[in-house]
Amino acid sequence: MPWDPRGHAGTPTLTSDVITTSRASSPRKECQPMAERTIYLNGDYVPESHAKVSVLDRGFRWGDAVYDAVRTFDGRPFKLHEHVERFFRSLKYARIDPGLDKKQVTDVTLEVVRRNEEMRKTDGDYLITMQASRGPVTNVYSPVAPRPTVTVYGLPLQFSVHAKYYRAGAHVVVPSIRRTPPECVSPRAKVSNKMNHFQAELEVRALDPEAFALMLDVDGYIAESTGADFLFVSDGILRIPQRRTHLTGVSLLTAAELAEKLGIATDEGAYTLFDLYNAEEAMLTASTYCLLPVVRVNGLPLGEGKPGPVVAKLLEAWSEMVGVDIVGQAFRHTAGRSA
Repeated sequence: MPWDPRGHAGTPTLTSDVITTSRASSPRKECQPMAERTIYLNGDYVPESHAKVSVLDRGFRWGDAVYDAVRTFDGRPFKLHEHVERFFRSLKYARIDPGLDKKQVTDVTLEVVRRNEEMRKTDGDYLITMQASRGPVTNVYSPVAPRPTVTVYGLPLQFSVHAKYYRAGAHVVVPSIRRTPPECVSPRAKVSNKMNHFQAELEVRALDPEAFALMLDVDGYIAESTGADFLFVSDGILRIPQRRTHLTGVSLLTAAELAEKLGIATDEGAYTLFDLYNAEEAMLTASTYCLLPVVRVNGLPLGEGKPGPVVAKLLEAWSEMVGVDIVGQAFRHTAGRSA
């Protein structure tokens, strides 16, 4: 079928140590504190090194938490509204009350972005994560009056990790680990417990350290990658795996939206590896890198074995939409770090 608050406390001040020398005539020198990113944690904005979570927190002990993540383009969060909406859908599914409403989470996220803007100018752009756990409780199965742990923080995008794939293309390998069935845990909720994904990723990386994992569902249909959605092109149509088996991320929806504007037909269905092996192109889509072309599946070249025209058109349209050369930015920051 066709694809259709700011917190109540300010940022703590870091003090500088004073260094004196044995020569009386020497001026005193002050050591400047290292710049730190600012994190929101339970109502306060604190330096990253001061952000502490209890070892009794259910998020730490059992992954009893949900999260969402939005990237910035030149310091501007991309589709923040959509990410906050999904965050609250995940919270409702997990039955976690963060003690904040959607506007407050939006305001906190924007404030975290603002407080880290100077460092962001050097780092390039950030992935801003909003996360909430059920909080620190001692009763394992029936937590009484849990106090949620809520945090919003940003980490620099690791351009050097994915930049090369824009030009060379990525390799995906299908692990033996299958995606958790939606009858067990809904893939539409962005939950912090990623063991299913991690086991798949570790198995694939043991075979090929450069490869990405492409997970199938328990029926053998294409589901998703371990940190990304997966799309492919056959007969000129952008193919999207059935929604019931994957997150259906904001980036996937953006790719489908751009495809429609470019006149590229889309279709959602239950696809097998046979369908993928006979595809012309494929791609991974995630907030961090937007789109990465895939040129091999289980060692088998796709199409001409190089990034194809559909991925190129989508990346160009995405860059125009956000006002940032996505591929160029990745290579500039990669070159800057290696210089």
